[in-house]
Amino acid sequence: MQKLDAEGRLYFPPNKDGRIRIKRYLDEMPGMPIGSLWDDIPTVNSQAQERLGYQTQKPEALLERIINASSNEGGLVLDPFCGCGTAIAVAQRLNRRWIGIDITHLAIGLIKKRLSDAFGEPVRQTYDVIGEPVDLKGAEALAKEDPYQFQWWALSLVGARPLEKKKGADQGIDGRLYFHDEKGGKTKQIILSVKAGHVQAAYVRDLRGVILLR
Repeated sequence: MQKLDAEGRLYFPPNKDGRIRIKRYLDEMPGMPIGSLWDDIPTVNSQAQERLGYQTQKPEALLERIINASSNEGGLVLDPFCGCGTAIAVAQRLNRRWIGIDITHLAIGLIKKRLSDAFGEPVRQTYDVIGEPVDLKGAEALAKEDPYQFQWWALSLVGARPLEKKKGADQGIDGRLYFHDEKGGKTKQIILSVKAGHVQAAYVRDLRGVILLR
């Protein structure tokens, strides 16, 4: 008791009838190990700032815990079903190398946009995308194979977000690109329509009609 008192580790209550207590600090206590049920991390709800609208999106805090617990800086993180790229974005932030795999150009486009928004345009020079069209021949082949994959790939070239509507309900609009033309100004948008062939006057008239209706 004298040793603890000399170290300033005793708490004397103002009430004389109260108990003397030992002061304990968090860095001296081992704490409780994390169990197999993680219910302390909130889901990505409709108001979450990191929400991208991807159905299977996981919270970044969850992937941060997993990556920190299972790898060191400079280590390699593999996500073979990377979706909207939460594991990729967190691995980049935690100074890990990474490989992400997905079969849709929608996912790849979202990941590229997400990385650019989080780390700036220079991040594009730090990774390679394998499997995307790199020339006209590749783009034509993708358009013939799957028009919707072509559409998502084309939108990703300008950093636009695909329209989240069912087929036939998009009124000719395939994607949107948001911007501000002045500091603190109102958010504005550019609408995009993707066509995998020769542009016809009817396409332009239809899109113009949609703009006028809005």
